[in-house]
Amino acid sequence: MRKKRYFQKLYKFEDTSKKYLIEVSLDDYDDVYDDWDPSPFKKRDIEDEFNDFVVNSSEDIPLNFDISIVLYIPINKKDTRKETALISAYMNYYEYAMARVDKKITNLHKKIASYLVLSLLFLSIGYFFGGTETSLIYQVLHEGIFIGGWVFLWEFFTSVFISKRELQEEINLYKRLYEAEIRFIYHEGA
Repeated sequence: MRKKRYFQKLYKFEDTSKKYLIEVSLDDYDDVYDDWDPSPFKKRDIEDEFNDFVVNSSEDIPLNFDISIVLYIPINKKDTRKETALISAYMNYYEYAMARVDKKITNLHKKIASYLVLSLLFLSIGYFFGGTETSLIYQVLHEGIFIGGWVFLWEFFTSVFISKRELQEEINLYKRLYEAEIRFIYHEGA
């Protein structure tokens, strides 16, 4: 028998849909929304605590599994208009989150290009214009140009292989949340 992994103990797996369930118990639909946001329901911001819980739960479950967000609400609060508005607000929130990360990726690409150009420029200047000048100031300046070139090259590789991967993981997480099925389950209030 295979040993269950951490996320398999914490989250229910639904055999029929082949999805892990992220379950959230709410007292009302308003629990999902940020209290400080005066916008209409469809455009309202999601509460930080709700977002943190959903994001952290989604991070626990490997990306190769689909998820469903299951919201438990007392039956006396059932309102199909509010359901629709909540789903719309949820999707708007994560669509905007993906757009923000896309913008970060675009800015990162610009930085990557500038790091590469500056690195090649500084290293070329340091290599081709070495000269035989013996003055201390010139030698310090020459070494500083080489060091600057290597620092920019380091930033280039860090951005390409680490920062870009982290942003791609973030966008994959938000995309998964955006595409997640949202279900409402009504129960008798306590």
